[in-house]
Amino acid sequence: MLIEKNKVVFDVGSDHALLPCFLVENGISEKVYAGDIAPGPLKQAQNNIEKHGLTDQVIPILSDGLAKAPEDVDIVVISGMGYHTIRHILESCDVSRYQYFLLQSNTDTDLLRRYLSEKNYTIEDERVVYDSFYYEIIRFSADMHEPYSEKEIKYGPVLLERMDEVFTAYLKDKRRRLEEINRQANKPEYEQMMKEIDEILYN
Repeated sequence: MLIEKNKVVFDVGSDHALLPCFLVENGISEKVYAGDIAPGPLKQAQNNIEKHGLTDQVIPILSDGLAKAPEDVDIVVISGMGYHTIRHILESCDVSRYQYFLLQSNTDTDLLRRYLSEKNYTIEDERVVYDSFYYEIIRFSADMHEPYSEKEIKYGPVLLERMDEVFTAYLKDKRRRLEEINRQANKPEYEQMMKEIDEILYN
């Protein structure tokens, strides 16, 4: 499980507070903060929290990133944003203050891993999930780690080691899309990327 039980979670950019409500209702967390930078989305979160009857356990906070995160937060979730926004949030806080982060970037997951690698952070776990689209989720901590290889940055060190069914399906889908693009573009870099994926899948 990417989120351990009985930890206090801060969900950055919580929107409707769907994740915080899910964590409490499923007995994963007893207390979750739903953070958002804008009053409008925070009001939507508040309405949803009240609808679920969770006002004592899901607490909305108006906060730019983690600027107003309470002291008791163990785990931080940042999902549904682009790479540059996630990086800005990470650079604006003391990462070592938290046990670990869960990140899901809508763009440039490889750049996100490169950033974590350059900071010598540890990628503790990774998952690919499918919900109409494939999403990569990274769990990392501020624990010291040697820089990752280019292959690990591009595809994920834990994903490469585990090679589970969803990750394999994701790679096959990625290769199929590259092949379709390359029929029109016919570029060597696409050929190289397809070859790289084939080596991961079949070697």
